[in-house]
Amino acid sequence: MANPLLSILNELHGNIFRLSDHESQLHERIRELEKTKSDLEAELEDARSQLAAALSDVEFLKVSHRLADSPDTLADTRRHIARLIRNLDLCINMLKEG
Repeated sequence: MANPLLSILNELHGNIFRLSDHESQLHERIRELEKTKSDLEAELEDARSQLAAALSDVEFLKVSHRLADSPDTLADTRRHIARLIRNLDLCINMLKEG
């Protein structure tokens, strides 16, 4: 009678050991996946920033092409718009400081 009980206990011990090892592997995999998720979220945020910048550039180009008929006028218009934007940024900074 003791022999089958020892056999069952040994089998349970082996099962517990395998389950414990599997749990450790799963926790490690979770850590890896969380790191991957974090990296992908950072990449997504970077891509969103690049997209916003590209959309801003597209809008800027659309406006500047509407305002100018020739390449020379277009260049002057772009410089003028860039100067206006810089002035707006300066005004905003002055408002924030004051």
